[in-house]
Amino acid sequence: MKNITKNIINYKGLILLVLVLFSSCNREKLYREEITGLFDTTHILVGYDKNERGFQEKVKIYKEEMEKYHKLYTIYENFHGINNVKTINDNAGIKAVKVDTEIIELLEKGIKWKEETGNKVDIFGGEIISLWNNRKEDELPSTIDLENAKKCSIPENVEINKNQSTVFLKEKCIKIDLGAIAKGYAVEKTAEKMGKKGITSFMISAGGNVRIIGKRIIENKNVKELMKCRTHFCVGVTLPIYYNKELDKNNPYNKKEGYLAKISASDISIVTTGNYQRYFLKNNELYGHIIDMYKLKPVNNFASVTVITKDSGFADFMSTTLFLTPYEEGIEMVRKLGNIEVIWAFNDGKMKHTEGLRNGENFIKYNFEK
Repeated sequence: MKNITKNIINYKGLILLVLVLFSSCNREKLYREEITGLFDTTHILVGYDKNERGFQEKVKIYKEEMEKYHKLYTIYENFHGINNVKTINDNAGIKAVKVDTEIIELLEKGIKWKEETGNKVDIFGGEIISLWNNRKEDELPSTIDLENAKKCSIPENVEINKNQSTVFLKEKCIKIDLGAIAKGYAVEKTAEKMGKKGITSFMISAGGNVRIIGKRIIENKNVKELMKCRTHFCVGVTLPIYYNKELDKNNPYNKKEGYLAKISASDISIVTTGNYQRYFLKNNELYGHIIDMYKLKPVNNFASVTVITKDSGFADFMSTTLFLTPYEEGIEMVRKLGNIEVIWAFNDGKMKHTEGLRNGENFIKYNFEK
């Protein structure tokens, strides 16, 4: 089986680079932990505590919650005693599957957000994604197979029974894929639980998904720019570089150093989507992992799209939605939604952002035209 991520670097670097300066001059200290495996990414956790033991108790809460969601939302693994999304897909066209209410809730959010944002991201388009992921060596999926999968991926083929907590995919040709929403949703639910446990200053970076709980406890007086980063956590958005000689030869971002931007953040989510870490090449053409369900193929509308909003699940969903949406249509969508900020990095090296990101106040942009 050939995966769409075949021709990438082995180590998945973070799309959002967490910028932290450590301080030990106060009673509270800033600790850092890195874990791997869950949701197929690297997780970096940063938080304050009086000692390592106290910090590790917070890490334990995070790991236990994220492991729970990983097991529920995966489409690749079975787990003893758990009916997860893979179980639903395995029983497509056969029978309804009784599942945890957390699965029902996420499916309902995916349906609702799709309807509210122009139907760009379809969580029931998993068969289309699977055809791309499982393509044969040096071949593209059959157009006929893709069109048949699209015909099957319709709401009428999905039956969700909230009262019985069951999901039934009525045809074998339909599959669920939560790749555009599951990790962000899981991070949000986990952050909410951590907040209820009294955790007031913590930063989560799960691949391209960053979730901030509270502010810094200790002021960072070493900050020389974007002064809010003295009291807020600071997040750097990395440049969309492929680390592929041919692709980066004409990549305008490869000629620059540093970041697309820095953002001062508290109680917010920041999610970046781009094709530059997961792609394959055929006949010198780039095929990313973000698939347009109308065109039935990967698209490269932007180098990356970064979304800043309260809910990590919605930020995850919207970063993919906006990546699939032309800029003019996307900016209008964002204005109607409200309470969401966006950074678009274009393939020609230019950048645009929403008005709520004020340069020098809560945001700094680098290496771009004014």
